[in-house]
Amino acid sequence: MSAPPVSPRADSQEAQANGGAGVQEVSPDTNRGGTVTWGGIHWLTGTCQRDPEEVKAIVSRHLFGLPLVDRETGIWTYQRKAVESGSRAFVAWTPERRELVVNLPGDACEMLGTVGLIELVAELRLKITRLDMAWDTSLMTPGEVSAAHEAGDAVSHSKWHDWRKNPKGTTFYIGKRGSDEDGRLVRFYDRRGPTRVELELHKKRADAFWTLLQDYEIPQWSPIGLAYLVDFVDFRHRAADSNVGRCPRLAWWEDFAQGASRLALPLPRTAPTLETTENWMEHGVSASLATVADAQPDPEKYIRGLVERGRSRRTARHTALLDVTRAVQAARALNRSG
Repeated sequence: MSAPPVSPRADSQEAQANGGAGVQEVSPDTNRGGTVTWGGIHWLTGTCQRDPEEVKAIVSRHLFGLPLVDRETGIWTYQRKAVESGSRAFVAWTPERRELVVNLPGDACEMLGTVGLIELVAELRLKITRLDMAWDTSLMTPGEVSAAHEAGDAVSHSKWHDWRKNPKGTTFYIGKRGSDEDGRLVRFYDRRGPTRVELELHKKRADAFWTLLQDYEIPQWSPIGLAYLVDFVDFRHRAADSNVGRCPRLAWWEDFAQGASRLALPLPRTAPTLETTENWMEHGVSASLATVADAQPDPEKYIRGLVERGRSRRTARHTALLDVTRAVQAARALNRSG
């Protein structure tokens, strides 16, 4: 991992002083003029395994005693929901499940401030599943970003992009949330006045980056965030050199990124389970397998032969996964019989 140009965190008075809204402003010295304002953490969602009433009380206490009121969920994965109407923060859960979700949108993040977010996450021991960081700038418009992308000057890990316009303003997206463990999205929009740039992280990536932030002082979160943003998307004069690393950044993007170097964050790998393997087979293999099988004279014979050849090629990892699955199945059968 390439380290950002900042020093490790010490819980200093300066960090606490900047912990309210967590905002700092930088005025780049450029011909364009303009500013870059760090808007802090703009959305945070996490999960934990605690009693819902206890979690509601803790969230309410951190939100200056404002109550969370039970409502219809509107979230298909959870049966119950309690909302603080002013900040739109909510806790959602299903009585039969241990896991519940705590959702803190922009208004709630601004109310808590950065220090408040750190304290709430620590007290609840949340596993972060969504993390948004925001910057406001007058250095570019969503239209300029879109034009640079169309010109081929965007260097990104994602091929996905979208442009939307309505009476409130325009938004340009790069990336998408998706359902995988690697969800990353950046959006540029102008409905607030200046262009807002938001980097949205999901699942493993969100939790890993939140963990990284805890090692640094709060005023350093903006440069760290910018370093991770330019790892995902960068804007460079692609025609300048065949090696993209030698291509200079577009002037407005260089001013916005403030010279940030890429921060590559390795994600923790999760050992596969039978459930994840079955999910991969269902969504990543089944259509191709059916197509190949249907092209054979005897599809069922072909599939049986494929399974037999697969058994002969199992590695130690496959054998261990099968042994663990059978042991769990045997324990469950024993519990039912007992």
